[in-house]
Amino acid sequence: MPLLFQLRDAGINSEIYPSAAKMKRQMAFANNKGIKYVVLVGSDEMESGNLTVKNMETGDQESLTIKELVSLINK
Repeated sequence: MPLLFQLRDAGINSEIYPSAAKMKRQMAFANNKGIKYVVLVGSDEMESGNLTVKNMETGDQESLTIKELVSLINK
């Protein structure tokens, strides 16, 4: 939730998938809504403080800090 608030405070429309569904279903949901970037947060991300960010248009994934993510989206 803190990540969601940080993104919204930066003026970025953000939402959390409403239930604990399988990853494939969550990605289909994002794709159908035309969402360009998906942030994946698991135990590795929580431990490292970096986020796994997937570009839904290209399929590329990268590890970014919240500051780098905000900069990427606001380009």
